[in-house]
Amino acid sequence: MEGAEFAFYLNIDGENVEQRWYEAQPYTVFNLNYDRIKSHSVIFFVRDKTGEIHIKSINLNQFEIDFIPSFNISKNKLNCSIITSQKNFESAFYIYLNNEKVRQKWYSENNFAEFEIDKSIIEEFEIKYFIRDSESNIFSRSIRYDKLEPEGNAVKTKNQYDFFISHHKKTIYKSMNSSNHELSELLEKPGKMERFSNILNGTQFSSKIINHIVKGFDLEPDGSYKSNYIEGYRLDLAIILTEKYPSLNLLSKLELEKITQQREILLDALQDAELKGELCGDWALHNLIYSTNDDKIYNIDLEGFMTYDPFPEWANLGKITEWLNLIKA
Repeated sequence: MEGAEFAFYLNIDGENVEQRWYEAQPYTVFNLNYDRIKSHSVIFFVRDKTGEIHIKSINLNQFEIDFIPSFNISKNKLNCSIITSQKNFESAFYIYLNNEKVRQKWYSENNFAEFEIDKSIIEEFEIKYFIRDSESNIFSRSIRYDKLEPEGNAVKTKNQYDFFISHHKKTIYKSMNSSNHELSELLEKPGKMERFSNILNGTQFSSKIINHIVKGFDLEPDGSYKSNYIEGYRLDLAIILTEKYPSLNLLSKLELEKITQQREILLDALQDAELKGELCGDWALHNLIYSTNDDKIYNIDLEGFMTYDPFPEWANLGKITEWLNLIKA
């Protein structure tokens, strides 16, 4: 409609919780971070070039909002499930490994499925989830992850995890492999699983370092977990790039200045943690990423807060300070 403008309301149980004011673009995006059990509706407004407003609303089917796909990989099995509070439905699952459809589970009353996978290298996988309600309406979701090979570091031993990154680059999945059982054995001790869970969700520490630890979720019994993906520069690589290829200006002067400013904020947080008796974790530079979105340095090695507690002598606050001071604008 030429000259028209569009607005949108997200309405939950009769209350408008979000709105998008009139703009020329005829679409918007709402994140459904509300109570999924409650009714959701979207109200559409079109204001034509004469100023007249036309309104229409659509109620969302509960299966469209109360439908959370989940998965984990354990002992050569890919376990899939659908989390929902809805009743009277059937579920189906398809999995694709390395772009090839390899397994499927037809509609049944089970909201979970277990797939055996062989020991071949998984470069990518996709899981498609389907719900069919009592009126034969079908709803679907899809999760896709690609294998991620982190850049190596000379001081880091072999990774105990296989890394996968979600296709939309929002989530990292760290799946425990068979090369190291140290963390899995540690988590079997009383209270350790609860501590790791608190580290992931951000409730373990009261000091300022909590602002510099990436958030994790979906902790599994063997120590596998998911965490937020941080877009930015790994600090050890940032140093290498600026020292080895200075003429290429791979990091701008402004970016380097921001990183050095955030280094000082991080050092203050580490000192605060030490004063409160909370300082632990592996703060080596290869575990630290400067987020270009948040303008902040994050430690992405969540398992290090379990295995480096207390600190080994070679990784204490004095050593961390030396490492961080290698960064120069």
